[in-house]
Amino acid sequence: MLFCRIFSLLLASISIAFLLMALITDYWIVAYGPSDISHSGLWQECVNGKCFVPKVIDGYITATRFFLILASVVTLAAVIFLFISFMPFNCGYVGRPFISSIAAFVAGFFTLIAVAVFTSESWGKNKDPQIQVTFEWSFYLGWAAFPLLLLAGIFSLIAHLRSPQSGYESM
Repeated sequence: MLFCRIFSLLLASISIAFLLMALITDYWIVAYGPSDISHSGLWQECVNGKCFVPKVIDGYITATRFFLILASVVTLAAVIFLFISFMPFNCGYVGRPFISSIAAFVAGFFTLIAVAVFTSESWGKNKDPQIQVTFEWSFYLGWAAFPLLLLAGIFSLIAHLRSPQSGYESM
């Protein structure tokens, strides 16, 4: 099914863009204090416009980085397999849409781990009533990539199941 492969490729491409933007930007958490504003991401923290790399990196930040990088690599593989699924050669029963659906599901699982770890460790850390801490758009891009990857995997799996199979059994 051509529509499912095209839609899956579109969703996976949007997912890789969301994952990469979430990975490299530093607006995961923003803290509004009485005299200053700070924001932080996975790689640096900024206070009043001055950014720095923290000397000590928490374990949950390292885990979030690791799983987001893994998710990005696996999503890239899914996009590549979806892209070459439009090429007119056959590689047996386990076709490129099936491989890309497995890759999209695995990338979605890695993304879920990354953002769930970050959420669970960051939730409720602020104990000062004068400081308002909120999750920001980089964080939400990471969460948005998760359902997009699941949908990409579902549409790719549908494309695999609905595609005509070649071989002796189909005759």
